[in-house]
Amino acid sequence: MIRKRKTMAWGFLLVLTIGAVAVRADDQAAKEPAAKDTVAAKDRDEKAILAELSATKEKLDAVMPSISSITDADFRKQDGPKVRPLLQQTADLLKELAAAQKDADERQGLEDDRCQYLAMLATLGDDAATAILEKTAAGGSNALAAKAALVLSKWWLGSKNAEAQEKILTDFTAVAKANPASEKVALTLAVMASVGPANDDVAMEAVAVLRKVMTSEKAKQLATELDPNGAQRELIGKPLAAAGRTSTGKTLTSADWKGKVVLIDFWATWCGPCNAEIPRIKELYKTYHSKGFEIVGLDCDSDDDTVNTFIKDKDMTWPQLREESQTEKEPWHPLAAQWGVGGIPTMFLVDKKGVLRFIDAREDTAAKIDKLLAE
Repeated sequence: MIRKRKTMAWGFLLVLTIGAVAVRADDQAAKEPAAKDTVAAKDRDEKAILAELSATKEKLDAVMPSISSITDADFRKQDGPKVRPLLQQTADLLKELAAAQKDADERQGLEDDRCQYLAMLATLGDDAATAILEKTAAGGSNALAAKAALVLSKWWLGSKNAEAQEKILTDFTAVAKANPASEKVALTLAVMASVGPANDDVAMEAVAVLRKVMTSEKAKQLATELDPNGAQRELIGKPLAAAGRTSTGKTLTSADWKGKVVLIDFWATWCGPCNAEIPRIKELYKTYHSKGFEIVGLDCDSDDDTVNTFIKDKDMTWPQLREESQTEKEPWHPLAAQWGVGGIPTMFLVDKKGVLRFIDAREDTAAKIDKLLAE
């Protein structure tokens, strides 16, 4: 399967990388004149802090190689005494580095990072860290980051308790709805889904909140990475109308296949796996078309001529939806994005009532067509 190119590669790292801090410091230095002695001294101070952060991070990696370790009660009991001083040192260094920043956004970003380490300290039973987070969450520019950190600590401590985590997620959903564009909230939901969920159902509930409530592009990317087919699954059992402009300039509506079983094929001429499917799709069309079976292509090419020449050469006689808005830069059909299809070939099956029944129609296609035709 060929997946749609993303505008930004996303990972959801909870633990701060020293490189990210260094970039912040470099960016800040670039904003200020380097000729002043006071600035040069400040730069040396920041470099010293960054060097200590880097050394501390190496030690922390040695005793806690994975963030998931913190969800294990045995790890917290046995290794917590070794981990806590390093987490505390990191949190203190981040606070020191934040204090050296003149730019408010840079300062807040570092304080937000500090909250993540305080969350881990709280999870390891550090009451002082919990108190700091609770005080910060009460108000101020870092209140939301502190609230998220407290939620993560409770989440990790409840990694064996699905009921408790569902309550935590319900409460945090209210925070998400109040801050739908927040990347802090989106990242927190992604971490909840991937680090320490009690079971798969709870993890998918967190992803569902991320997908349905959060509005930023990064939130959408995170949701897709965590559950590529989630948006598609939500369409199952609902009416689905693959309608619009065809590659020949005509208009196709759902009324055109009323009472038919329809295979919706997301594909492109440039897609090798899609081309490999064509002989099989043609055979299905030959076998079932007279029995009430139709195919609609959702083409992801950048111009009509390419599509029309290709389908004529391959004797693909069913209609191809392609919008004029599709370009070489963004050839994906708008309906693919709307329905959460991030890779091709993908095939849906719609029943005689126009309801989406299968999003995995590439598998056991004939059997699924038989089932829907018999209804």
